[in-house]
Amino acid sequence: MPTTSYKMINGLSDVIGNYDAVILDLWGVVHDGVTPYPSSIPALEALKKAGVPVALLSNAPRRSSVVIARMEDMGIARDLYGPAVATGEIAYHQLLNRTDPWYAKLGRKVFMVGPVRDMSMFEGQDVEIVKTIDDADWVMVTGPNDDHDPVSKYEDMLHALKARDLPVLCPNPDREVIRGGERIICAGAIAGRYEELGGNVRWEGKPLASAYDFCLQAFDKGPDAKLLVVGDSISTDVTGSNNAGLDIALVTGGIHAEELDAPRGTLPDKGKLDALLSATGRHITYAMGDFCW
Repeated sequence: MPTTSYKMINGLSDVIGNYDAVILDLWGVVHDGVTPYPSSIPALEALKKAGVPVALLSNAPRRSSVVIARMEDMGIARDLYGPAVATGEIAYHQLLNRTDPWYAKLGRKVFMVGPVRDMSMFEGQDVEIVKTIDDADWVMVTGPNDDHDPVSKYEDMLHALKARDLPVLCPNPDREVIRGGERIICAGAIAGRYEELGGNVRWEGKPLASAYDFCLQAFDKGPDAKLLVVGDSISTDVTGSNNAGLDIALVTGGIHAEELDAPRGTLPDKGKLDALLSATGRHITYAMGDFCW
């Protein structure tokens, strides 16, 4: 499909009649990690009123229950959406079951890189969290230890991991995110650097099509259901929907707002968006300035 064959829309109401259900990204679409965007709750309410089911699929490296609780803290009511799938939940079940060959080879001793808020990944797991790389069998990377850390802070650690050829599990492929208006690195930036060094990384989450498979299983939609994905990242949301063969509405006012020179709520110059899509080799179905009705 040519990258220019998309439609600029003012909101979901322009096209929602063509779809049976919606799969929403969270960070950059519904909220900024701290606060919901002004149009997001009204859009969710309008989708509910229109009888359009909504599922959430987020590259959050923690249990889905934690993500739901965080949204409730932000004032996003639980009855506005159905299944909520955090990619940490996908990794959690893989770790618990260990039927996948990659997971089956992992030992019990894990070294954790990431904030305390992601410790839900180890609930009920038969693992021992160790404090040094020398004691570890494998490594979990859920993000920087501090939100303001640069990737360079972990360079020596990553070389130490590579010296021991330790496998790394990364349940958030995002490289960066905007939290409360500030751009910060995510787990994918650290794990991606390890992969550059030749390290063994197992990714869980978007853009892998398996993330959508997991979400669709929770959604329980039939094979003929017409689904629309709404996301703001070309590297994860757009690539993931392309991999899964799903239509995608790109919220241009999210992570790409600065390079498109189009603040949230405004549509970008088509030439700039065409150039971005062409450079990445991705295609979208719709472009919208914000997640709104």
